[in-house]
Parts: sequence; structure tokens; C-alpha cells
Amino acid sequence: MFNQEEIPINNDLVLIGGGHSHIMLIMELSKKPIRGNRITLISNEIDTPYSGMTPGFIEGIYTWRETHIDLYKLCFKLDIRFIHSEVLEISAINKEIILKNRPKIKFDVLSINTGIKSNNKTIKGAFKYCVPVKPISKLSNNFLDETKKNNNIAFIGGGAASVELALGLKKRLKNKKSNLKISIITGKNGLLSSFPPKTRKIAKQTLQKSQINVIEKVEVIEVQKDKLLLSNKTKLKIDKAILSTNAMSPEWIKKSDIILNKNNFIVVNDKFQTNYNYIFAAGDVVDFNNQNLSKSGVYAVKSGKPLAKSIRGFIQKKEAIPYKFNKNYLSIIGLSNGLAIATKHNFTFTSRFCFLLKKFIDQKFVKKFNNLNQKNYSNFSGFMNIFDKIVKKSNKNIPAYQMQCRGCAAKVDFNALKTILPKKIINTSEDAINVKNYPNLYQSVDMISSIVSDPYLLGKIAANHAISDIIAVNSKLISALMILQLPFSNSEINSRDLEQVTAGASDVFKLTSCSISGGHTMIGKDKDPIIGFSVMGEKKNIVSNKVRSQLKENDILLLTKKIGSGIIFSGINNDIIDSYYQIEVLNQMSQGNINFSKILDKLKILSMTDITGFGLANHLLNLIKRDFGNTGLTIYPDKIPIFNGVTEALSKNVRSSLFEKNFNTAQKELVYDRETKLIDEVLYDPQTVGGLAFIIPQEEKNKQFKILKENKIDFTEIGFVNNLDNKIRIK
Repeated sequence: MFNQEEIPINNDLVLIGGGHSHIMLIMELSKKPIRGNRITLISNEIDTPYSGMTPGFIEGIYTWRETHIDLYKLCFKLDIRFIHSEVLEISAINKEIILKNRPKIKFDVLSINTGIKSNNKTIKGAFKYCVPVKPISKLSNNFLDETKKNNNIAFIGGGAASVELALGLKKRLKNKKSNLKISIITGKNGLLSSFPPKTRKIAKQTLQKSQINVIEKVEVIEVQKDKLLLSNKTKLKIDKAILSTNAMSPEWIKKSDIILNKNNFIVVNDKFQTNYNYIFAAGDVVDFNNQNLSKSGVYAVKSGKPLAKSIRGFIQKKEAIPYKFNKNYLSIIGLSNGLAIATKHNFTFTSRFCFLLKKFIDQKFVKKFNNLNQKNYSNFSGFMNIFDKIVKKSNKNIPAYQMQCRGCAAKVDFNALKTILPKKIINTSEDAINVKNYPNLYQSVDMISSIVSDPYLLGKIAANHAISDIIAVNSKLISALMILQLPFSNSEINSRDLEQVTAGASDVFKLTSCSISGGHTMIGKDKDPIIGFSVMGEKKNIVSNKVRSQLKENDILLLTKKIGSGIIFSGINNDIIDSYYQIEVLNQMSQGNINFSKILDKLKILSMTDITGFGLANHLLNLIKRDFGNTGLTIYPDKIPIFNGVTEALSKNVRSSLFEKNFNTAQKELVYDRETKLIDEVLYDPQTVGGLAFIIPQEEKNKQFKILKENKIDFTEIGFVNNLDNKIRIK
């Protein structure tokens, strides 16, 4: 029952892009949340770089992590939905966002703050041969790899970015490349044309001292693979060209029905509104109030707070206050020699203090987003409890970072089930249950909580998770019913969430030639959907008791896919490891085990199980307890395939919240032939859409491996059958 104070979600504010304006915006709106408003951030990047620190990263002052803001974690901490996807088009009039390879997203209020691109259309060959400075996210990820293998590098454009990047690159590589040559071709306006003469003079002197060639008031006419053709009729030999000229807007913006200026930037008024008053925009992608401001990170950062005020006023039906930029802001250009040039109005000052000031301002900005103090944000509940202790078992002392896991890791632990469920189900249960009086039919039901806040992706994951139970009993899916709990919202937003979840699930079920035939929906207090499926499969060849007792010593244990998903999400959500580690995990969850199911008839599988919430060790124990021959297993934890980031997370004492219970359940039935290792912890990690563990006859190894490889199935041999009585030996 809902309290009277609780109100449903009645407004969807969707943000496109994780630029400087939007990260400021969500911080402001999270300080005092708008009641009934839900925020969704759509970004094609999980980490957004802070442009002011990118030259410092290139120089080597900062690490990649120190210069990037983790958008996923920021959204997680501030209770904002995060959708990792690429925007293709906007229909402003229909309030729809068309995304790549997934359903459109609907909104009530929209804000746009995407990156811009270096203009590669005005110079012949630039698109094919240049490394663009914009979008800055691509530059920070690829720049060093693109340049460190080259000796002759040219920057096209005479702005501050060219100066800082050229100096930074020179300093980073000067001791590694004695023959490194860097040039800047400034264009017709010359070096730092928008800055005072003294700033230009100091910058040029510093470049010359660093042996960087400045070719002033000359334009690049054409870029070829190994040279530049210049407007003064000369040629410049190069290995790589860096494009740092005027910017252009992303192509998808041109497809929208929002009014753009002649250069295809979004026209907004002094309240950041477009020609549709429910669509806002800020940052480099806009022409603010027809002022044609320079594309500067300073303007993007300064836009965040007034943008938040305008959006808040619009949602709450209050008059927003017009905003006016102060164009005389402090500009600081780093010189990569421990000095920086500070410019304001026509005053220019160069000193180490300016460098330290820039470093302080930049680091403070990024840390404010990466190191949130939750006390300042009322809607981030429960974050105080992330440092729970894990109990000491088997002479282990494992202080671990934990919060309640989601997905399949949120299930009731095995010991609790053992006290209630019939012993025959607990001890030897298969992944799906045989329907009484119908020996060829198998049924299962599975539910997961929102391991991700993206409802479409959640639908795909939940569908794959349920289908794996049917695959694990070597059956073909013939029926599926959906059980869905939606957030407390108005009817329109319920419809939007239902559409997203159903579309994700349906995309997966289509691959099995089985559609969702019905189900049940309800409303709950969770801010994200909870989804499950009741599924039924039909087995063509019924496995008899005789076949089930065919396991023999040295038969081979195989595992498809990787494990460690619980550790990865626990590490990310506890702010211990980087969010980009989830990309590999979510790709595996989205793919599921359907491709493997298509070759089951070709394989000779003696016994099989899917790996889910109880962890690999407990699922393997259940697997061998089904064997009437009382065999056991020998496994090699060092051979188990794990996700990138698992080792790092384990070394930092990260464990899933279900780890302890899985560990306690399995321990008495494990036999160690060696000292325990850190990697052993993956045996107890709960999985969502894990792979399949199965046993094949030892004499069939070559044939079975050939089939798996020909069908591009990822698999690993992790152990073999031994003569232990329902126990697992750890090697």
C-alpha cells in the first residue's frame, strides 16, 4: 500500500548526452528532486572526459581515470536511469527519440548536450586521413595510440586545443622519439586569434622553444596520406594529421525538427529552450540566443545551473529567469613546462601559480562528480551501507565491499530454501522441473530485479535468464508467460516502461521461435521494473535413469562463457572498479545461451546445468548429485574464464552480497588439494545469465570440441569427473 505522501512518476525528463552542462544539471536537480519527475540519461559513452584535463592526460600529468567522469556511477548514485545507446534522430513534435538497434524512447521534457565534431568537410581528405580533436571522448581514448607510432605530426588549426595538445604530446614523447617533429598550421587567422597579443606571443615563444614548428596564416587545402597541401603552394610531409578546426554538429541533429542556425547548431533562447518549449539544449551543440558564442568548455560548465533552473521552472510551471553569459571569463592555457598563461579581458599573466590554479580547478571539478558525498543528495538512499562486513568462515578473513545485489543475485539463499522445500527438489533438482504425467514437458519460472536501469536491456536479460533453464534440460522452448512489476507511475509512463521491457524480451524470444503469450502485471514501490517469466519446454529425447548414470571417471567438464558478473556489479556499484567493465558482462547477458541451444542435438551431453544465483560451485554440486553413480568432480579454478575486472575487484575485497551464503552452502562438500587462492572466490559468485556447465564423454572429446568450435561457441575445459561421492576436488 502506498503512503499518501508518495506520488507517482508523472514526468519523464530525458537527457541526451553526458556533456559538461548535463552533469552539472543532474547534480543540481538531485540536490532537491522534483516530485514525480524521473530523469533518464542517454549516452553513447559510459565515461565522459573533462576537456580541460585532456591535454594534461596527453602530457602524462593525469591518468585516464583522473580525467574522466564515470556517467554510469554518477547516475547510479543520483537515482537516474542510464541508457548506453546511440541517438539516430529526434521527433520533437512526437516527443520521441529514435535510437540505434532498439525501440524509440518517449519523453515529456528533453534536454540535449551532446558532443560536437571537428569539421572535416571543409578540407579535402580530412575525413579519411585526420584524427579529429572533437568529439573529445574519441580523442582521449584513441589519441596516444594514433600518434605515438608516428614521427611527423601536424595539427590543423591554431586554437588553444592545438597549442596545449602539441606541447603535451611533445613533452610526453620527447625522450622516446628523438626524431619527433610536430607542426601547427594555424589557418588564415593565425595562432590563438581570439586571444590578446601578449597571450599569442608567449604561446608562440613556448612552442618554438619546444621545437614545434608554427606555420602562421596558412591554410591546409588538402590532406593526403603522407603530406599536407598548403595554401602557400607548399607541401608538408606528415605521418599523421590532427584536425582541430571549427566544429560541426552531429549528423543526427540535422534530421530532427528542431530549428537550427545556418551552421546546423541548435538555436535556443536565453532560457535554453528551442522552438519547442519542452525541449532544451546547452553546451557546444547550441547557438545561445543568437550570440554565436565560441565552443568553449567554460560556457558548457556555466550552462549547467541556469539550465537546471529553466527545466525545473518549466516542469513546475513556474516562470524561468533569462540567463546572460559573462563573456569575459578567465582562460588558462597550459604550456607543459610547469607554467600556464592566464587571460582575462586584455590582461595576460604567465606563472607557475597559473598552472597550479588550473590544475586545482580541473581536479576539483572532476572529483566533485567521481567522489560524491551522499549526504548532499537526498534521493540516493542506502549508500551509507556499502561497507558491510562479511563473516569469517573457514579461517578466512575477507572484509568485503557489499550492497544488496540485483539480478539473480537478489534471490533467496540456498540454506533458506533447504529448510522449506522438499529434500528431493533441493538435493537433485534440475534447472527446469518435469511436468507430472507429461514426461517430455519441462517447466521453470525465473524473476530478476533490475540489475540495470535500462528497461529494454533488462527485458533482454530477464528473457535470456529464464530461457537458460529450458536450454539446460536440453529442451525446446514452446511457451512463455511474463510476470512484470512496474514502478508507481501514471498510465502513460507505465505504458512506456511496458513497451521497453516487452520489446527487449520479445527480441530474445523471437530467436527461439517462441513468443510471449501472456502474463501478469502489477505496480510496486521499486523505482525500476522487476521482471520474470514462466517458461515451458519440450524435450525430444527423454533422458532415462540409465543415461543419467553413465557418468564415469575422466569424463570432461566444460563451461561456456565467463563468470564473475556479481563481482563486477558489486565492484562498480560500490565505486571500487570502473563502470566500463560492465560492457563485456552486459553483452554476454544480452546474448544468452540461445546459440548454444541450436547445436544441442549435435552434442553428446551426459549432464548439464546453467550457472545462476547460487554460483558455480553450488550448481556443479547439484549437477553431480543427480548422478546415480555417486561420482564427483575435479575442477581447476585457475582455468575458469572470468570477466575483465574480476581480478582487480577481488584484490580490492569486493564480493557480491550473496557470496557469503553461497560460500557457506558449498564449503563442506569441497576438498582442497592445495592452499586456497583469491581466484577461488569466483566459485561462489552469483551469476545472472551465466553460461552452461556440462559433461561430455572423455572418448568423445575431439569430436565434441570440433562441433563447438565450428559453431563458434565459447567454451573452456575446467575439470573432469572423479570417484568422490558427490564432492568437488579443487586443484
